[in-house]
Amino acid sequence: MRALVTTALALSLLACGSAEEKKRKKDAADKAMMEAETKARDEADAKAAKAAIEKATGECDAKKAEGCLALGRIHFDGKGVPKDAKLGLGFFMKACDLKSKDGCRTWAQQETDGKTKLKALSALCDAGDADGCIQGGALADELVKAGQLEEPKKLNDRPALQLLAKACALGGAIGCTARGVALINDDPRLAVDALTKGCDLGEPTACFQLSVMLAEGKGVKKKDPDKAAAAKKKACDAGLKDAC
Repeated sequence: MRALVTTALALSLLACGSAEEKKRKKDAADKAMMEAETKARDEADAKAAKAAIEKATGECDAKKAEGCLALGRIHFDGKGVPKDAKLGLGFFMKACDLKSKDGCRTWAQQETDGKTKLKALSALCDAGDADGCIQGGALADELVKAGQLEEPKKLNDRPALQLLAKACALGGAIGCTARGVALINDDPRLAVDALTKGCDLGEPTACFQLSVMLAEGKGVKKKDPDKAAAAKKKACDAGLKDAC
């Protein structure tokens, strides 16, 4: 009986040892397979990155904005190349110079220098982007207040007002409103023009400010209570509680 027990125990230990060895071999095989897959994936990614860089470089050299924009993202994010924000910004700038709205917008978003950012937003505005004009106008005002940008004495030469005028002409209701509010005291007539367009575009603050000016006869030949009431009602209907 004792011999049988000893034999059974030996067989059990051998079975355990064999199972552990199989597990070790399986784990090693799985690890080797994962490493091989990772290496293959890395090599494929590197190959794809190289192809993307070559394609984008060729397009950018050919003065195609989308190629310069792609190169900017590659270098800015470090895709297949060492990360280089300055180089990336340079390609965004080049895309912007080639009239790419996305190039100008991305340049503005990533730029950290205030004056250079304003340049990017101004270019985006010139490309027909109303939001770029509005953001540029707000930034120009901030730079003037911070003493980083000189403000011309003539109203028409002030960067913020120029950008807001472009935004308004492009159908940016907020641009019309901001321009109108900024001109209320300096040039009431132009303020009424801007606020009228902003109100026509459905901007409630523009309607409310316009109603005040019409009621007071500011910027117009005479007071116009009927139009003032209509503008105020439009502001209220659009959800501006102060107008209700």
